[in-house]
Amino acid sequence: MKKYVLALLVENNSGVLSRISGLFARRCFNIDSLTVGTTENEHLSRMTIVVNGDEATFEQIKKQLNKLIEVIK
Repeated sequence: MKKYVLALLVENNSGVLSRISGLFARRCFNIDSLTVGTTENEHLSRMTIVVNGDEATFEQIKKQLNKLIEVIK
């Protein structure tokens, strides 16, 4: 298992954290650390997620995250 760090820019809306954490749960990927903070733009938040897992599953999660409307970058 390898440690991966994801830095996301997401819309600052209710339910975004739930959708992102649900994506990890469906892939049986445990979140080791999660931090959410504000940005200069009040409509966006910065989310940093640390996980352990294999590369294939991690790549799949990145693809799925990019499909979520609320994930900007």
